[in-house]
Amino acid sequence: MTARGRVWKFGDDISGDDGIIEFAIIRDSFGKEFDEEALRAMCFRRLRPEFPAQVKPGDIVVGGRNFAHHNHVEVSVSIRASGVSVVVVESCDSGFMRRALNNGLAVMACPGIAVAVEDGEVISADPATGEVTLPSGRVLRAKPFSERMVQIWRAGGTIPLLAAEFAARRAAAGQGETA
Repeated sequence: MTARGRVWKFGDDISGDDGIIEFAIIRDSFGKEFDEEALRAMCFRRLRPEFPAQVKPGDIVVGGRNFAHHNHVEVSVSIRASGVSVVVVESCDSGFMRRALNNGLAVMACPGIAVAVEDGEVISADPATGEVTLPSGRVLRAKPFSERMVQIWRAGGTIPLLAAEFAARRAAAGQGETA
């Protein structure tokens, strides 16, 4: 499943909790159910005030080195709730990648991406193959996702995937008893 979308480009050392979102505003709700609309409304607004109003489903965030450092899970939820299909960065914390994937957002570390694209260009990114196709047709390579990571991404996160797998097992077990 390849994502294709318009690039929103960000630089190096973008803070997750004090840049992508404003964690101080949502601190009191930490640990409770996510207010996705509030997270979507604040996503990247400190860095790009137009982002919440202009981002479209399927858009792709491109970031530089050390992207989303110092972040809570709300950071990846805010990006996903904004409709972003994939995040492609030079580098980021592995914890950000795991939290994002658990919430159905693919984050790919792709060396060279920050200098290869410009804001507003349309690129394609396929976490399963690790291929990022630029407007020129040139392909950059990121480490491909494992089969299980692709399953989690396609299901929309870890919990939806596990729920579907358990439902299938229950259905199969129930069919075996009636046959």
